[in-house]
Amino acid sequence: MSPTRRQFLLASTGGVTLLSGCSALSDPRRSLLVAVNNYTPSRRDGRILIEKGDTELVRQYVEVAAATPDTWGTVETEIALGEVSDGTRLDVTASFGDGLSASGSVTIDCSDDSAGDAVYVQIERERNVRLNELCYDGFPSAEAAEGGLDRS
Repeated sequence: MSPTRRQFLLASTGGVTLLSGCSALSDPRRSLLVAVNNYTPSRRDGRILIEKGDTELVRQYVEVAAATPDTWGTVETEIALGEVSDGTRLDVTASFGDGLSASGSVTIDCSDDSAGDAVYVQIERERNVRLNELCYDGFPSAEAAEGGLDRS
């Protein structure tokens, strides 16, 4: 018995759906949000370095405003990573002089439901720098808008 037109259309739709899923795995528009939040009463100048193995992807100079009693200083940059697949590890170094620095690795793994992966650099009042990794939904982020976005 030969397949009916309906069966043929249903089968071909499934194949197209599977093929479209493959293109999402290597999305050339993958992005990374780099956000620096300054919770100290002093303006901070620093550098953010992001590497994939021995390859430098991002070297960014940042100037972050001082925190006020009601807000914190924030600088955000959305970076197009190009073709970076899920599971890729990136090395991140944030340094601000006077011994204020942090290094760590992040894994690109946010779902298609979000805008991309994010690295938050937190400059804390205790003269400490922390790196946080998460997914973000928009640019600028809600946290930046809440804190008073300095520039991006």
